[in-house]
Amino acid sequence: MVILKMSFTTRVIPAFVTVTVLMVATAQADMTDSDTKINADIVKASNQLAVGFGILHQDYREFNDGLVPSLPTILDSESGDLTSLRLSFTGMVDRLYVQGSLGYSTGDTAYTGYLQQFGPPIVYTPLNTTTSNHMLDLIGRVGYTYKVGSSVAVIPYIELGEHVWKRDVAPSAPYGVTEDYFHFSLGFGAKALYSPIERLVLEIGAGYGSNLLSTTTTGGYDFKLGDKPYVNAYASLDYRIDNHWHLTGSADYRKWEYGESDMVAGLVEPHSETQQTQYLMSVGYHF
Repeated sequence: MVILKMSFTTRVIPAFVTVTVLMVATAQADMTDSDTKINADIVKASNQLAVGFGILHQDYREFNDGLVPSLPTILDSESGDLTSLRLSFTGMVDRLYVQGSLGYSTGDTAYTGYLQQFGPPIVYTPLNTTTSNHMLDLIGRVGYTYKVGSSVAVIPYIELGEHVWKRDVAPSAPYGVTEDYFHFSLGFGAKALYSPIERLVLEIGAGYGSNLLSTTTTGGYDFKLGDKPYVNAYASLDYRIDNHWHLTGSADYRKWEYGESDMVAGLVEPHSETQQTQYLMSVGYHF
């Protein structure tokens, strides 16, 4: 475990540029069912700006993997619900599909782990406290739409993402620990959209890929983490209220790991696993 104090540093977010370009390229587009022969309700649900609000359930664990033989398999864990906000954009032009989203989540999680006191000898004391969290997520997707019957469309896509997490363990205590985690992600996936009745569209999808350039920063030290695969799965139900407004409920699950870092100044960041499930209600405007 890395137990040091640090200040939060602002990250450059190049993925935001990608998402912005996609939005600008399609913001003025308009497409009808006759243009693509894809179900009209699917087309309308796939051309909107939306804002969503809900919760993100965070489940994080760091593993011992033999680093400290006297301690159990899990060095520390965190779980809890964060307040979550997401801005999203989808566009479908001549079957080209683009999607961009910007998410922010914040709140406290319950921490169970150890307080590390440097010696010699090094002493590990069980610790139950809270962690303050701030998370920023950017995701951009580009795909192609295939018609499957009169009421179904399938969209394979590639995905580029970025994740920033400021983790502040025991923020009110003198022994508090602050770490900044960061990674890009690159992968692929597919989604299916089904309109069983007029105005209603069900979407399900899944993706797979790998984290890239994973790092954490603490106490002025940068730790390069091992890049590992990620998986995600999601579902949503979109209802078109009128010609322009949509109401959508969604659930999104994502899981990834960070590999153990190299030693820096005698410290090692352990192998970890994160699982997140986000539940949102969104209001969208069809253009």
